[in-house]
Amino acid sequence: MPQQNLILQANEDAMAAFDRDLQRMGELALQNLHLAAEGLLQRNTDLCNRAIADDDEVDRLEKKIDRSGVEIITRFGPVASNYRRIIASMKVSTALERISDHAVSLARRGRKLNQRPPIPETENIRPLAELASAQLRDAIDAFCQGQLDKALLLLSRDTALDEAYEAFTQRLVSLMEANSEHVKDYVDILFAIRFIERIGDQSTNIAEDAIYQLTAMDIRHGGPLPPS
Repeated sequence: MPQQNLILQANEDAMAAFDRDLQRMGELALQNLHLAAEGLLQRNTDLCNRAIADDDEVDRLEKKIDRSGVEIITRFGPVASNYRRIIASMKVSTALERISDHAVSLARRGRKLNQRPPIPETENIRPLAELASAQLRDAIDAFCQGQLDKALLLLSRDTALDEAYEAFTQRLVSLMEANSEHVKDYVDILFAIRFIERIGDQSTNIAEDAIYQLTAMDIRHGGPLPPS
């Protein structure tokens, strides 16, 4: 095989491995969110502990993706579209690492709540967790599968999670004022839903990176949207 073909094949192989690592990182971050949320909602501390332990693999993959991205750029000098793909993927890996960190924080709050008698307000975390999980799953799909329409749709979906978060926060503050007996529980729930809301924000960031990868348009901070 000619040298040029060998280089092209090596580039393709490196990009394929790079993409697989990012996909795996997304799957793990989504799994950790599920474990943390269900550990809290089901009062299952073992699930919470799994979410905390599995974060190490997410951290490892973030470092690997950064190393691989730099190596591909310096070794192969990719064309503009692949260059965007590498840079955007490295940014997505950072967002996924933060999402997994938020899942760990959620799991730790779950462990605290599990040590005390259950309160009915905990179940109200479920719809927020489901919204965040759906956003994250679709954001990963939009980026990894190159789905521009899905990425654009995600930009408006974060509003539903924000509104649910604000409404539940206000309710918890009112409960804290009226029922001092469960203040510790309400504080832990407030932190828990804050971590979930931040996961929604990071999912939106992934959608913005998907749009940049596909269109070369930077829509952050109010930039113009590409045509759908």
